[in-house]
Amino acid sequence: METYGSGNAPSFEWLLQMLKDAVDRGIVIVDVTQCSGGSVEMHRYETGHKLLEIGVISGYDSTTESAVTKLMFLFGHDMSPQEVKEHMNCSLIGEVTIPDTFHS
Repeated sequence: METYGSGNAPSFEWLLQMLKDAVDRGIVIVDVTQCSGGSVEMHRYETGHKLLEIGVISGYDSTTESAVTKLMFLFGHDMSPQEVKEHMNCSLIGEVTIPDTFHS
């Protein structure tokens, strides 16, 4: 899912519920920025935090293409949605920068 800036999206209740329903069904939703630079920091603003609370995971500084390719690779290795989420939150071959801590 491409979002604004550091991982913000509209916080319409119907949108959040739709995303939560998808996550609850086992669909992995990765939040990547549509900006040409920067990183998703879901803890920074309330709207990003709401996405995090419903189960959307951060794509950090992944490009959309990198995130899609990584998802295809992980699901192609018969990983469960939970395993895919865990692997999306780490760098496999330097494709993403994962911060050590989050700053408010």
